Amino acid sequence: MKRYCAASLFQPPNLVKALENTMKPGPGHPTHLMGTIVSIPHTISARTVAVLGYDFVMIDAQHTPIGAENLVRLIQTISLSSQGRTVPICRVPSAQSHLLTYALDAGVGGIIFPHIDTPEQAAEAVSKCRYAYSDGDRSLAPAVLVPGVTDIAPIGSSHAHVADDNLAVIIQIESPLALENADAIAAVPGVNALMLGAGDLRVALRSPPRQVGDPEDPKMMDAIDRLVSVSRRHWKPLAVVTCKVAGTTNKWLKDFQLLMLTSDYFSVVKGHKEDLAQMTKTLAEVHGLRN
Repeated sequence: MKRYCAASLFQPPNLVKALENTMKPGPGHPTHLMGTIVSIPHTISARTVAVLGYDFVMIDAQHTPIGAENLVRLIQTISLSSQGRTVPICRVPSAQSHLLTYALDAGVGGIIFPHIDTPEQAAEAVSKCRYAYSDGDRSLAPAVLVPGVTDIAPIGSSHAHVADDNLAVIIQIESPLALENADAIAAVPGVNALMLGAGDLRVALRSPPRQVGDPEDPKMMDAIDRLVSVSRRHWKPLAVVTCKVAGTTNKWLKDFQLLMLTSDYFSVVKGHKEDLAQMTKTLAEVHGLRN
């Protein structure tokens, strides 16, 4: 992702272009961007995942108790620790959340908006992320403009135009109404990608609860097929948390371009459980040998 960096690491990298390129097979254009999730809101976690080689890290400010100041630290820790090789993305609670402004001003590369059900809501989300130069209503933050550091732009452009061009807006589809409106949502100017919100969509569809690895409800697989069709019609990439969905095959993964493989929380749980089980097994073997 280094080649998509803006002139300053305090500015959003060109995630819009990176997303577009996933839809253009060919040399130098990866078909998938690999990511993970920060849900433990500490810079140690952000700094660690930022140097592991992921293309992006999604900071979950929707389901994690993150304050504005800490959110800024997490975003900039990812950008600076990875030297621009890993793009910070943030999921905010809503287009009305005060955290959105702080995420944008910190130089986040993309914003994920949950619970978008209509094209009108999607248009509002886009507007919140764009300055008036791009027909949006984002507010200018003079306190974050350091001359020669955070306001760098190509000749004839400006830091505001860089932000408008580079920042990706990702709309989460996670209700039957959103599925019904997915074509119209994808057609909204400024929407750069769609994300399958598997957990909430499964609940909204009244599908049975499932654990990681359980078979998937056919209604969810039908929803995936519908989203893939929308993606192809509008040439918009799709995002998904891969461990949240399990079909009879993994062929559906080829049609999703932003893959969030796990989270720091899931990895901690998995690692600790495996280590505990392994030590319990080892001790049982040791005691067995003594007997």
